[in-house]
Amino acid sequence: MTSKPNGKVSANTFHGTFTDPGAMARALAGLDPEASGPHPTGASKGFLGSFARAALGPLHVGVGNFSSGIPQSAGIPNLHIFMFPTQHSLVRKVSGQQLFGPQIFHCRPNDITVTSSPGHQPWAFGIITIPFDVLATHAQELTGRDHAVPMNDNRMFRVPEPVFSRLVILIRYLERLVREQSSIINAPRPVRALSGSIIDALVACLTLSHAMPDRTVLGRHRKILDRFLQLVEERPEDMLSLSDICAEVGVAHRTLNMICQDFLSQAPIQYARERRLDRVRERLLASAPNETSVTNVATQYGFWELGRFAQAYRLRFGERPSESLAKPR
Repeated sequence: MTSKPNGKVSANTFHGTFTDPGAMARALAGLDPEASGPHPTGASKGFLGSFARAALGPLHVGVGNFSSGIPQSAGIPNLHIFMFPTQHSLVRKVSGQQLFGPQIFHCRPNDITVTSSPGHQPWAFGIITIPFDVLATHAQELTGRDHAVPMNDNRMFRVPEPVFSRLVILIRYLERLVREQSSIINAPRPVRALSGSIIDALVACLTLSHAMPDRTVLGRHRKILDRFLQLVEERPEDMLSLSDICAEVGVAHRTLNMICQDFLSQAPIQYARERRLDRVRERLLASAPNETSVTNVATQYGFWELGRFAQAYRLRFGERPSESLAKPR
């Protein structure tokens, strides 16, 4: 299994295929350098994915798919990010809400978004990132009014099929250009035309859609999850027990387990363990063999039973910890 994508990169485009969800996550992160993640969690055995992205001026567009819906979390930067399925039959849970069919999910800026797939089913998707001012100006010019729905929170839009299909067709056309004729996207005139068409289609989807209201309980659960995720990220070297975590977050065991299963499709201890494994891998890949050892890094992040650690690491990343440490820098 390789951690490097098999693909091509130009100034404005990228496309590749992946057998490692971590490598695909790094390609997804290229949509916006200010984003944190995504961070995949869970075993990667049998993973196969593909992803293409293009920078069309201030508009960044990505389209991809993967064979197994591994849970992941990502820090959302201070701009609009829209996510939607490109195959109606597939489902992805995004921050506790089911995304499927002709729907678009808007991620809350400056927040953490968590995604998972029921039964680890496949997922095919499009992602659009666009600055606040660009969307506001374009919507005003196209419709003669500001978009009426607040865009400072998680929001699910149910879109009429015809306008949604138009957006998906444009995204798939862009993917084909990136893979087969990427030189076109490096020319100013086609970039302006394609960017304008995609923004027009997105604004039409938002303008004609029905914004599904947030549920009060979902909002409360989301705040609890945010506290849990922040704790895991701020204390990566602490092997916290479930009781410790619940005391820090301020909820009962049963409540936290229910929320993590709903949002992350994982128990809280499992998620925290996967994130510590991620931190170990990041350190091993960034270090030289003569500077540190697998034992030192593993124990720093709370893995004291080295045999079980090595087994979990290999299941998670498809290679032994020593192989990660030995990789050329």
